Amino acid sequence: MQTISVRGRVFNYSHTIGRNSDAGTGFRYPVALARGNGDLLYVLNRGDEYTNSQRVTAMTLDEEFIRDIGSMGEGDGQFIWPTAIDLDSDGNIFVADEWLNRMTIFDPEGNFLDRWGTPGPKEGQLNGPSGLVIDSTNNVYITDELSHRVQKFTRDGVYLSSWGQKGSGEGQLQNPWGITLDSDDNLYVADWHNNRVQKVSGEREFIKTFGRPGSGKGEVMYPTDVAVDKDGDVYVTDWWNSKVEIYDSEGEHLTTFGGDAEPLSEWAQMSIKANPDIEKARLRVKSLEPERRFFRPVAVEVDDCGRILVADTLRCRIQIYRKEKGWTEPQFNL
Repeated sequence: MQTISVRGRVFNYSHTIGRNSDAGTGFRYPVALARGNGDLLYVLNRGDEYTNSQRVTAMTLDEEFIRDIGSMGEGDGQFIWPTAIDLDSDGNIFVADEWLNRMTIFDPEGNFLDRWGTPGPKEGQLNGPSGLVIDSTNNVYITDELSHRVQKFTRDGVYLSSWGQKGSGEGQLQNPWGITLDSDDNLYVADWHNNRVQKVSGEREFIKTFGRPGSGKGEVMYPTDVAVDKDGDVYVTDWWNSKVEIYDSEGEHLTTFGGDAEPLSEWAQMSIKANPDIEKARLRVKSLEPERRFFRPVAVEVDDCGRILVADTLRCRIQIYRKEKGWTEPQFNL
């Protein structure tokens, strides 16, 4: 990726972390990200029906593995179809499970704390929770994919309110997925089947949409997640078209990321060097260009240092970009 300069912003590709692995130093279909203090990162692995790899990977942005959290199953601290992750103000880890229709909570060290949630379509019940964000006062917002709504709970699971209904009009949703908040507590929802992101106010009044259906620049098909940086720029993972679209706060398209994973991550390079047959096979490939690109990205996260983290889901890795201009430099080396 060459440097992208657009409307006073400068974007650069930084590096890639992760590889395909059932546990430890790698990921198995990462579908959600949460940033901790410093360079700490939590990666939610959805896994599949063939491997018991449903878990949270705790690591640093320079690929130092810390621990795995959770496991496959229906017991305390376990998941079947994990979909979303976020942290409260105490660093506790919240994970949504759309199969079990519940929230599972761990402490910062990865120890099971609690779980809550009752399956069903009624207010206060969970019906395919697919997105999760926690605000500054520890209220929990959850997108219910199958009930086409957003629900608000206390972090202890007490129901507070809900918003949305099935439809394609302003303030209506169809299978919502990712969700986030900006610094003014406006809510952004990846409106999956309506091929757009909706922004609503703290009072849940419709403000605007980002994106329109299609495969061109600024267009999205089945968006899965959304993030907002401190300047108000909006980042949307376009799952179907395998790209990330970026808009300004008014909804004007800025630029597109298509994936730039070159070189491979340190973990991936270690795997290749440990297997001479794989290394030789790569030398026979005419072009590694497709390997660099996103393949069905599902999640995006932005931190206060201007780093943009994209869960490149079917390639089992995280690609990291930098918004350079006007951002505070991190206090550690990558």
